[in-house]
This record gives sequence, structure tokens and C-alpha cells, in this order.
Amino acid sequence: MQPLASFLLAGALVLLLLSCGCTTPLPITPTPTQTLATTTMPTATPLSTPPPQATLFGVTWYLISMRSGASSNVLPGTEITAFFDGHGKVYGSSGCNQYTASYSGLLNNLAIGTPSTTDMKCLSPPGTMSQESLYLIILQGASRFKIEKNILTIMDSNGNTILTYSLSPPRELTPAPLIGSTWFLNSFVDAEGNFYTKGQSHPISLHLTNDNKLNGNAGCNDYSGSFAVSGSTISINAFATTARSCDESEVMELEKTYLAVLPQIMLYQISGNELTLSDGTGKISMIYDTMP
Repeated sequence: MQPLASFLLAGALVLLLLSCGCTTPLPITPTPTQTLATTTMPTATPLSTPPPQATLFGVTWYLISMRSGASSNVLPGTEITAFFDGHGKVYGSSGCNQYTASYSGLLNNLAIGTPSTTDMKCLSPPGTMSQESLYLIILQGASRFKIEKNILTIMDSNGNTILTYSLSPPRELTPAPLIGSTWFLNSFVDAEGNFYTKGQSHPISLHLTNDNKLNGNAGCNDYSGSFAVSGSTISINAFATTARSCDESEVMELEKTYLAVLPQIMLYQISGNELTLSDGTGKISMIYDTMP
């Protein structure tokens, strides 16, 4: 009986294990983590934007000089401005009063109507009111304009410069040096009061050097000479010229008058890029600037 009992006990144990359904768990192998490759994007270098060129509209223009016959700079202690709003109105200060006027223009053409002003009287500095009246008259003669290097030049119907403005007030302009600059004639008045303008196709120039020599072109011929400067006084003499003959008689006549007037000069004044030569008596006035 004992072997039978042992067999039955072993069978019971087998049945017990099978009924449990227990199995040995399989080891779990961890899934490796996938590492994504990252790409470093280069930092964009900002493009340098060149400063915008000045336009007629939306900025304040400060008058440097005006011309009606002889040229004149703005009186010290006064300020004349023009602001074109882009919608057909120009306004600003005419030295004493505020003014406004209508304007129209296409491309580089420009026409300005009769200004209306406030009604103040300014006694100081002397000449303010006459300067204002002259400016408002000249303004209506506008026919064309150009802008170069932040300088606004307004011309009349004959192409003569009548108003010159800058984006900087005249007191802030760095004067062009007398010596070393090439000066181009705009206009001059001789001792008899005759008014001359530059030749359109034959610019007249003047260049002064450090060794007290001068040279230039008088419209047809080249010329040279000497000069002396002391303070605001200047003397010009000892001319020599080439001997060309240009076909246009008016060019030769202008050249002859120009070379005759130049030795009579006694004073000079520079305002920004404009050079004024005069005889000291108010009769002779020669206006140059640094743009042909």
C-alpha cells in the first residue's frame, strides 16, 4: 500500500501545479530610446539697409539762399522753411510769419500758388520783412526742382536756380572749404547792375590751391592766376588764359565779362556749399556753389 500512496501523492502535486497555470515570466528586454539628430540652423545676418534718399515730401527744408537778380543768404537770426505735405499743400516759416500755399508737380516739375500768411511784424533783425516779401515772391516762380545730397534746388522756367534748401538748418551746415573746393558759378552782377547767369553747356569754375594759385574755366578758355586771403578779404590778380575761340558768341561775351569782374573782388563769404564773392560796395556779387 505504501508505494501506491506515494504514487497518488505525486500525481496530486502534478495536478495542483497544472491547475495554477503558473509559468516562469520571460525577461523583458527594454526597447532602446531613439535619439533624434538635431541640426543647428545658422543665424541669419540682417541685411544692412542703406539710408533712404531725401524726397520732396514729408520733411522740413531749410532755406540756405535765394536769388532774384543778385543772390542772398538767409539773414542771421531768421529761419525760412518749407514743408511739402504730399497732398498739394506747402507751408512753413517765411522768416517772420507762417505761410501756406498750394502746389502741384509731376516728376521734377513744380508749380506753387500765391501764399497766404499770418500778419505779424518783425523789426529784428533788420531786413526780416523785406526778406520775407522777397521769398514769397520768388517762391511763386518755381518751375522745376532737383534733390542731390540732401540739397533741394528749385529752378525757374529758364532753369535758373532761385531757391536752395537743405535738410539741415544753415547754422548746422559744415561750410565747404574755400581752398581745395571746386566752385561753380551760378550767377553774378557786374558794377553796372547787369545780371548774368551760368552757361548751361559751358560751366564756369574756380579752384583755389594752398600755394595761393587759382585756376578754372571761364566758359570757353581755361584761366589761372594768384590770390591772397586775409580774414574775409580776398584779392585776385595776375590772370593768364588759353586762346581758344568758341563758336557761341554769348559764351565768349560771358567769359570776357567774368574775367573782367573777377579782379574787382574784395570780400568772400561761405554759407554751407555756397561761396559769395563781392567788391565790398554792394555793386558786384558773384555766387558759386560746389555743384556744377
